[in-house]
Amino acid sequence: MISKNNTLQAQASAAFDRHLGRRLARRRRELEKSAADLDMEISASAGSVARFESGRQSITAAQLFALSRALDVPPPYFFEGLSASSKNPFRDLPSAESIAAAERFLDYYFNIPDARVRRDILGLLKAAANTDGEAA
Repeated sequence: MISKNNTLQAQASAAFDRHLGRRLARRRRELEKSAADLDMEISASAGSVARFESGRQSITAAQLFALSRALDVPPPYFFEGLSASSKNPFRDLPSAESIAAAERFLDYYFNIPDARVRRDILGLLKAAANTDGEAA
């Protein structure tokens, strides 16, 4: 049996996916790009952008990042206009400044040529973020 809370969360997620899709479609059209061209530009399978735009497929964080780059907008662009309603489970999204800092971190991180160094940095971040005192 599906709980009422799970059903509400699924509905909120579907509404969120539709919102992201509308923002994606709007920006793609502003730039006069085809969905097929954008699929290729972000290395997505054929039809992915169309599914994102219709809300039939959720957009992962990595895909959102790639889309923001391909469409020349910051990731927060896709979240503009979301309801601040207390029923919205996505109301506590990070600030634009936090997202920009995360983007800079990712740019620096992926420019480190040595995979061992990247792994060590990731381990350090996990250890620093650990709040219960146990090793990650």
